[in-house]
Amino acid sequence: MIQDIGELTYDNHFEPLKPTAGSYVLHYRDRGVLVSVTRPGEGGADAGSADDVIELPRLADYPEAPERVVYLFSIGDQRYFLALDEIVTVPRGFAYEAMSWVRHATPAHLLFAAATGYQLSNWYADNRFCSRCGHATELVSTSREIACPECGKVVYPKIQPGVICAVTQGDRIVLTKYAGRAGAWYALVAGFTEVGETIEETVHREVMEEVGLNVRNLRYYKSQPWSFSDTLLMGFWCEVDGDASITVDQTELKEARWFTREEMPDERVRDRASLTGEMIERFRALGHGVFEG
Repeated sequence: MIQDIGELTYDNHFEPLKPTAGSYVLHYRDRGVLVSVTRPGEGGADAGSADDVIELPRLADYPEAPERVVYLFSIGDQRYFLALDEIVTVPRGFAYEAMSWVRHATPAHLLFAAATGYQLSNWYADNRFCSRCGHATELVSTSREIACPECGKVVYPKIQPGVICAVTQGDRIVLTKYAGRAGAWYALVAGFTEVGETIEETVHREVMEEVGLNVRNLRYYKSQPWSFSDTLLMGFWCEVDGDASITVDQTELKEARWFTREEMPDERVRDRASLTGEMIERFRALGHGVFEG
């Protein structure tokens, strides 16, 4: 998954550091990140296909150093910073590529860095002014906080909990497709936790809302940070309880149906980034055995 970066260690402890020439300095614009494709993957240089090898810009790559830079995190012995300038001088050989494009790229640690930096970049951009009084905010120098000097409101990075629900019956699984998304892959029932709700209650509600099924025997699988939507996802296996007839929520989904393991499409084999992809492929391999692991 996107957070799987091998033996490297991700450290998000905030420190008031300054970048050196070799530090990574990330920049985002219009839902894109500044990258260089150092080796095209199977689909060619413009395809954004799996195995495109990317590089992120270092401070030394910029013809003019960004004026406002904040420390983000470290991965291994490399430090990553964010350029807060709205416009930077684009380094030679780099261009802005859509985050949806980058999620298929390698190496894994740079993909994770680009995605995590994207979430923090949006948080900084969305909180330049106080949501309570409208005054310009300031960065707190000693921690990951944004504060309003006028009314004292403090803002921390936003994380939205959500669930991925693999609804099963024996060796069958419910796969869905979202409405309004051209070329969308098959997915699992998913949704955000509402105020006052437990994660388990979210599973029951989302499954009922999207496909009209009652479920039982919830089994937690694993979690995943999904920075594209500011989300911490939690994956669950569950079994249908009672009638297995699906009623599709047409406002969210264009399709939802039962698949046997033999009928399951193989499009997610190429999806190395998402919890959804991992759960779908795990069920293809193990079927009802997923409840035994």
